[in-house]
Amino acid sequence: MSENKLFYYRGFPLIRSENLLYYGCCGDGIATRLTIKDYKTVGEKQVPNKIMVQLLGKNNSNSANKERKGEFTGFYQALDAAHIWLMEAIFGTT
Repeated sequence: MSENKLFYYRGFPLIRSENLLYYGCCGDGIATRLTIKDYKTVGEKQVPNKIMVQLLGKNNSNSANKERKGEFTGFYQALDAAHIWLMEAIFGTT
């Protein structure tokens, strides 16, 4: 029986499907979507460069969630912003 292992970042799962990454927990009803828009070459590897981050909620008609999106340069900057937005949405603090 094989185990399904998820990658966790700061206590929340991070799931990737091609150029989309989802960060958060479905049980909380809040997650973030990171969309890789552009890559750059570092050495011989392609790494994400421009990433759009969106806060998604259980109810997508919530206007606060629609307004929470931004574009970041660098994967770690985008992931840190996603974590801050997730913490604010779940706990009301950073």
